[in-house]
Amino acid sequence: MIYHLDSENLSKKVFWLCILRWFAVVGIVIATLITKFFLDLNINFFVLFLIAGLLFLSNIIYILFLRPFLSEGDQKSILTVQKNINFQIFFDFIFLTLLLHFSGGIENPFIIFYIFHMIISSILLSRKWTYIHSTIGIFLFASLAVSEYLGIMPHYSINKYLSSLIENDPYYLFSALVIFIITAYLVVYITTFLAGRLRIVEQKLKAANSDLTEKDKIKNEYVIRVTHDIKGHIAAIKSNLEVVNKQLIAPVDIQNLKFIDKAYNRTQKLNEFIYDLLTLTNMRLNNKFDKEPIDILKVLTSVAKSNKPFAVAKHITFTKEFDITTPFFSGIESSIEEVISNLVQNAIKYTPENGSVMLKASSDIHEFIVTVSDTGYGIPEADIPFIFDEFFRASNIKSAIKDGTGLGLSLVKAIVDRHKGTIHAESEVGVGSKFVVRFPHGID
Repeated sequence: MIYHLDSENLSKKVFWLCILRWFAVVGIVIATLITKFFLDLNINFFVLFLIAGLLFLSNIIYILFLRPFLSEGDQKSILTVQKNINFQIFFDFIFLTLLLHFSGGIENPFIIFYIFHMIISSILLSRKWTYIHSTIGIFLFASLAVSEYLGIMPHYSINKYLSSLIENDPYYLFSALVIFIITAYLVVYITTFLAGRLRIVEQKLKAANSDLTEKDKIKNEYVIRVTHDIKGHIAAIKSNLEVVNKQLIAPVDIQNLKFIDKAYNRTQKLNEFIYDLLTLTNMRLNNKFDKEPIDILKVLTSVAKSNKPFAVAKHITFTKEFDITTPFFSGIESSIEEVISNLVQNAIKYTPENGSVMLKASSDIHEFIVTVSDTGYGIPEADIPFIFDEFFRASNIKSAIKDGTGLGLSLVKAIVDRHKGTIHAESEVGVGSKFVVRFPHGID
């Protein structure tokens, strides 16, 4: 009956239909009140209010009935919801026909709402059921018009001139009905055609997205396997180089020691790169998120203390400013520490000697704000949108500082996203950079 069998999409469509009905109830009440107090029309206002009340009550019943089925999401429940939507649309046409009957019938300009309901049907239903409901709507409207014309049902006129024309000129009534029917089916044809095309595109996009997600998962699993194997070999090489570099077994001449020292440093950098790559890939593959209470002030103090020596070694002025009123929130402490430490280390690394770096933090009832600013090389404006991409390094940094993996900020962004926070960068070449991270107090 309904094109999509996806539980989430179906749930959205059902409640969208219910929301539209709330608007309809409010619209009926407002239109009736305006007509009652400002227009002198022969309309049964009590019945109109009663119909609005019944529509309101039926909408509550629909929602209460559908909630259990939508939460289950199995095929049987979805089919029940589909049938209920057909039931809703059918009774919406009944309510609309009753409203029009007691408010002017064919004279009422709101007959256009038949077309509106047909468009809704084409969005929610298959082509077959759209035409079925549209035919029911056309039949109800035609029956109303003919019954009132023949005197089978009373006619509540709101336009005496139009009423006189309809009563005395059956050809006008016939022509109006024919035009309405042709217009209705034409609208249904166009909307079902467009809706069908959109559904096909939506299905293709969904399939493509699913395929990309699966391929990305395979890629990440492959990266983990490969890097894990490489990590073992690098660790062994690093251990051996460390023994030689520290001359634990036998002395090494100065010329050879220089090359060993370079090899050791390179191995250390490669080890850090592999760690970052493994951490980032694991975060993307593993959806598990074990929260714990974090003392952000403790984390900030630890990061400042551990990075102070690196700043001193480069004659960089390192300052901190903490204004934390509510120090605890939920998350992963090691990850939060990695975010702040990474930003501080980057600031020190990419700031020339005699520069300055500031670590600033504040909090309010909603979030923690951590700001890391420096007087370093800065980032070109064109590069800023890409700095959180994997392996990306700013164009001016590549020539200034050779070593760097381009993974640090990617890892930072992944951790911040995992904590449902935000990160924002501001920078100017030759002036410096500022990174602002916002963490919410809690994670849903």
